[in-house]
Amino acid sequence: MKLLRLFRTLRYVPPEALAWRVWARAKRRYYSTPLFGLRSVWDGASPAKPPLLCGVQLVPGKAAVGEALATGHWVLAGKEEALGLPPRDWLPARLQPLQTFDLHYHEWLADLRAANQPQAARALLADWLVLFGHYHPTVWHPYPTSLRVVAWLTHGSWLLAEADDDLQQAFYRTLAAQVYYLRHNAEWDLGGNHLIKNLKASLMGAVALSDTEMQLWAEQHLIAALRHQILPDGAHDERTPHYHTQVLQDVLEVRACLRAAGLGGGGLWDDCARNMGAALAFYTYPDGALGLWNDSVEGDPARVQALLQESGFTGEVPATLPNAGYARLQAGSLGLVFDGGPVGPNENPGHAHADTLALELWCGTQRVVVNGGTLAYQHKLRGYFRGTSAHSTLGLVGKEGPIDSAEVWTEHRVGRRAEKVGLKVLGAGQVTGWHDGYKHLGVTHTRSLTLTPTGLTGIDSLSGKGAAGMKAWVRFHLHPSIKVQQADDTRALLTLPSGQQLQFICIGGRVTVQPSRYAPQFNQPQAGLQLAIRPQGAQIEWQLTLVPVAKPKA
Repeated sequence: MKLLRLFRTLRYVPPEALAWRVWARAKRRYYSTPLFGLRSVWDGASPAKPPLLCGVQLVPGKAAVGEALATGHWVLAGKEEALGLPPRDWLPARLQPLQTFDLHYHEWLADLRAANQPQAARALLADWLVLFGHYHPTVWHPYPTSLRVVAWLTHGSWLLAEADDDLQQAFYRTLAAQVYYLRHNAEWDLGGNHLIKNLKASLMGAVALSDTEMQLWAEQHLIAALRHQILPDGAHDERTPHYHTQVLQDVLEVRACLRAAGLGGGGLWDDCARNMGAALAFYTYPDGALGLWNDSVEGDPARVQALLQESGFTGEVPATLPNAGYARLQAGSLGLVFDGGPVGPNENPGHAHADTLALELWCGTQRVVVNGGTLAYQHKLRGYFRGTSAHSTLGLVGKEGPIDSAEVWTEHRVGRRAEKVGLKVLGAGQVTGWHDGYKHLGVTHTRSLTLTPTGLTGIDSLSGKGAAGMKAWVRFHLHPSIKVQQADDTRALLTLPSGQQLQFICIGGRVTVQPSRYAPQFNQPQAGLQLAIRPQGAQIEWQLTLVPVAKPKA
């Protein structure tokens, strides 16, 4: 069974990506042996003059986080850790791998800068250079190395303003070493946002080191990667708002770097930024934060707004992202986003969730119906949060439990997935979608939605030779701030913090109120409730209707 699942996963991966993966792992093993002295090899490319620290800070750090960090209290992947300053251990065994990466991104320099803590920043840098100024398989993994190079280029002038000569020379030498290391270790095997980060750091590093040949190489490959990954509607092809914002920031920072160095930075960079800005506006909800699609978190509304402004996008929020497969409806105070697209790029849907035909609904600025979010990548609940049951859509049930619409497994793998998935906007306030993610069971799921200023009506139906007698659940996960009162087995009353109420009614099924899990940020779980509906046949209709607010008597 596991071998079949592996086959269903690998059949989508291009052979060249598998070859790059083998080659990358072989090189990393080689770098860790006494046969390879990475320090001496890359030191041969040390800069003859101080590099041009060409990074431009577009989004400022948080002073409160920087002040806490100066006392040894860190926030890593959304979780607080008391590590000391410098850390007593830069590779604590208790940390999640993503937290360890976060520790070595050095993006905390922005927070220390906002808190005006240059001495703490220099103390951290000096300690890190002694321990990791040469190759380490975790610390020098291409992804954290890419983020670290950009952080150094962005905050280096502030960081070194009063540093002694030894620290400056060690900084310049190790900066050059990391840049040339990335030139030979980009993540061609993985692609996606990782490759964008690698090429961005290589390009900015080449500008800093005045290496024209490397600059041309990096810019050529970065443009090619963006053309491949950015869909015509402006969405990044991993279809997760969180990573969309990251790639948009990558584009904006490269543009700012090229402009600061007098090397252009207009034309296609402006076009790409505006196009991605339109998609970011689509993903941004009325509360200013992001929708929870695939491996996304709400993020920081201030950062989202800063990126929107920098992107140059000033138009109306798009009604659809047709290439990504999302639709956005708005009627009065009610609005929603509906997913009717593929789970991600076939070659690497590592951040995909089994969320096809899910919806998220808001009323005013209040989130009402939500998806589960993303708790952590290395966690016992990773499978739950990626599964269909954690999303506001229909999922099937077999003898061994829930059946996901896409075969999500381990941390970032997807085996079986929908081959045919469609989205059609029928008119103002009407949309329908379908997918064959259950084709191995002979079942197709179709969902139709109609949104008006007074409420939302939906129909979920199953068709195909396997539909008869198939067990299913339709789930609506509710924001933790929503209170629920069940009237009977077909009706429930939802009360928002504002006092506004929505009446839920299902026709052709029975509703129960069950516990739900919600993770709007990494490592920040919350408890909530969900409406779970068991259809009595192959079709179920349901309604969420605004309860009129009683007008005060004159």
